[in-house]
Amino acid sequence: MICPQCGAEYPWHAMVCPQCDVETVDRLPGPAPTPDVELVSVFATGDAGLIALAKSLMDAEGIDFFVKGEELQNVFPLGPTTRWPAEFCVRAEDADRARVLLEGLTSELPRDTGSDG
Repeated sequence: MICPQCGAEYPWHAMVCPQCDVETVDRLPGPAPTPDVELVSVFATGDAGLIALAKSLMDAEGIDFFVKGEELQNVFPLGPTTRWPAEFCVRAEDADRARVLLEGLTSELPRDTGSDG
């Protein structure tokens, strides 16, 4: 439970903040939902490791995202090379930042440049 006045957190059974004498809430109010927001696809992969890495990077940067088709990874296990791609979608205003963040993520092995070093 959270006090909406001071922000202190308490166990689930604390109904009133002992410091502010205000009723606690389950969560603090956030921004208003935007159901008509424009979503843009910024990344797609069928590699479960890259999906987890991309999620971690986006979470760390505070970019809200939606992964379309992720559930198909387990429903249709077609093998390591023919996976159904999961598609990462973000708000249009976050698309450029997300693309830069996820740039270079690939399941391909780096090419040998022929140099020894």
